[in-house]
Amino acid sequence: MAATRSLLGLAVFTALLIAVPASPAAAREDRGEQRRGAEAAPKNFPDATREEPRLRSSPRLQRQLSRLVETYNEGDAARARELADAILANERANAYEISFAAQVAASAASDQDDLEAAKAYMKRVIETGGLNNEGHFNTMQNLAIAQLNSDQPEAAVLTLLRLINETQTRDPVIHHALGSAHFRAEQFPEAVAAIRKAISLLPEPRVEWLRLLQAAHVETGDLQAALDVGKQVLAKTPDDKQAIFALASNHIDLERYDDAIKLLEDARTRGLFTEARDYRMLYSLYFNAEGRERDVIAVIEEGFAKGVLPRDLQSLSALAQAAYFSDDMERAIATYREAAALDPRGETGLNYAKVLSAEGRDEEARAAARAAIAKGLQRPGEAWMVIARAESQIGTTASTRAALQEAARFPETAEQANRMLRQNR
Repeated sequence: MAATRSLLGLAVFTALLIAVPASPAAAREDRGEQRRGAEAAPKNFPDATREEPRLRSSPRLQRQLSRLVETYNEGDAARARELADAILANERANAYEISFAAQVAASAASDQDDLEAAKAYMKRVIETGGLNNEGHFNTMQNLAIAQLNSDQPEAAVLTLLRLINETQTRDPVIHHALGSAHFRAEQFPEAVAAIRKAISLLPEPRVEWLRLLQAAHVETGDLQAALDVGKQVLAKTPDDKQAIFALASNHIDLERYDDAIKLLEDARTRGLFTEARDYRMLYSLYFNAEGRERDVIAVIEEGFAKGVLPRDLQSLSALAQAAYFSDDMERAIATYREAAALDPRGETGLNYAKVLSAEGRDEEARAAARAAIAKGLQRPGEAWMVIARAESQIGTTASTRAALQEAARFPETAEQANRMLRQNR
């Protein structure tokens, strides 16, 4: 599938860019304010089992940390990374200082679109474990997003599972991210479970999440479940063509072709067909239904008239066949003629010749058959048989025998041609 495709938008990597105080007194006052602010701020991970570290920055690295923050805030990502790397290489830096510097470096690397470096820095944050729970687990969430955006869904799954296990989070966004990662890793049953969990944590399902669930059910082969979810999507977005066609595809998968036709026909009458593929899907369904040739013609002609459906070989051939099977021979011949001119292989030209022959238009049939042969027809014997029939009506015995002798050279018509040659000795 199509894949797929990023299912989770690239998040902005957030660093806890606090100002590092310049003096011990200021540091004590600032830490007091931080504690009071932390107590008042809502916790994203209130059920985390991790014990928060009590480490803070030491006086010896305050100046370097302050300069790191200032440089990053000034927009100099390259220099910020250099300063962060110096702290990371400092053997005297404690776990908090290392985690903090790595977090700022991750943000700087992200600003430079250096996703590999950003992931490495975020892993350093998590491995070192010096930040409080908010910083630690937010970094883990951002790492998962970065892994998804660098096409590492399996790694994202592991990161998100760890995040969920260690925080017991009920954040629907995180569970949806896990479902997206499972889907992209082609772990479809797990994707279904994670997406359903995410949806259950919301008061009202999000349409895009339902779409992903619908697709995941298709991949697991649970077509009825996909259909049921698709109906939910369409109920929420009745004019959404994507939802209509996805649900129609579910009906087709379940061989409920009439239901698919009803959906698409309703969309057509409401003016929702805006692309060639819209018309193609509907006329293909009609084409394979019993006795719906007139509907094929109506859909194709409307697409042509609106300029949405191109007069290409595919659509013209379908129109010509529908006209032929509905006994509209003038339309069939005219359309086959137009289609034959577009077919570089001559197959449509052969059909055109056969229709002309059946209608007794022998000279035109002979010309069409020869034109098809000239294009390198895969089964030229059939075209020579059309020519032989035409020659028998308008030509000579010699020309008829010559055409039959040509037809006898090819396995698809050898038996028939030889039998006719024996009869016409």
